[in-house]
Amino acid sequence: MPGGAPLVQGVEMEPRQVRSAADARAIVEERGVNYVKVGAFDIDGIMRGKYISRDKFLSSLDGGFGFCDVVLGWDCQDQLYDNVQYTGWHTGYPDAPVRLLPDTCRTLPFEDNGLFFLGEFSPPGEAVCSRGLLRRVLERGRAMGFEAYVGFEYEFFVFKETPESVREKNYRGLTPMAPGWFGYSVIRNSTGNAFYRQLLDHCRDMDMAIEGLHEETGPGVMEAAIAVDKALAAADKAALFKTFAKVIAQQNGFMATFMAKCSKDWPGQSGHIHVSLKSKSGDSVFHEAGKPHSMSDAMRWFVGGQQKLMPELLAMVAPTINSYRRLIPGFWAPTDATWVSRTARRHCV
Repeated sequence: MPGGAPLVQGVEMEPRQVRSAADARAIVEERGVNYVKVGAFDIDGIMRGKYISRDKFLSSLDGGFGFCDVVLGWDCQDQLYDNVQYTGWHTGYPDAPVRLLPDTCRTLPFEDNGLFFLGEFSPPGEAVCSRGLLRRVLERGRAMGFEAYVGFEYEFFVFKETPESVREKNYRGLTPMAPGWFGYSVIRNSTGNAFYRQLLDHCRDMDMAIEGLHEETGPGVMEAAIAVDKALAAADKAALFKTFAKVIAQQNGFMATFMAKCSKDWPGQSGHIHVSLKSKSGDSVFHEAGKPHSMSDAMRWFVGGQQKLMPELLAMVAPTINSYRRLIPGFWAPTDATWVSRTARRHCV
């Protein structure tokens, strides 16, 4: 209800109750914050952001704000791409319009409960905005009668390092949070409880709740499963998690990395995307009793499409050279476009 009354009147508003520009104004004024943190995703899906003043934020709720479009024309090291069309030296890297998304409001528990909002590039930047691309794909699926639900699961290394020490070591010989291999260790998640609990609590407070967190195999490796949600919200949560897990790690004297393969001697780190489709009535599109493996025709076609188009999908799933260093036989990485049903997997165990 843009421009209408706030969702909650006379009651202290929670960030995840914010739905409209009016709600966003209400919570900013209610909390008396002077600056709001905003973020948008660059061409590689990495969150970029800044603080903007309260007055600037309030005026941006209706008209958006400018964000230098260089973030749609450089890599994760701020190195400019030399083969771009949308933005570059030929355009002068102007500001691009970004619209604020009120319903992405979150508390920043480590910043005196400040507020954070996501934004999305408006046209023409919307055409190459990673969040905009996902939204358009989901809209196509919705027009076909499907609603996608997704649960993300990430593995990541945690090192006893700082931004300075990793550079002094030239990114070699880093000290992991814990030595050796000890997957699902209760000893480690108990002795490291302070970091674990802070990560769990902050993720819950920022509405990207983790439903499972444990030690993975490999020195200093953790795995987090983020609770399922509709696909666009789930993607927001996944990107927020990758960003703020690194923040929380650094606040505890650690460094976290989601790099696919940071050592030839250790397993690589993956990101699992669990996808399901529901119909407009809320029923499962994939399940059909009586069919082999209880798989509906739609699910068989869905799986077949992924197998057929896996080479093209890899451009997004494995976008860096480092990604392919992980994809080697015998080291906990997929090397075939195949599938195993849950029933078949039970028989294999």
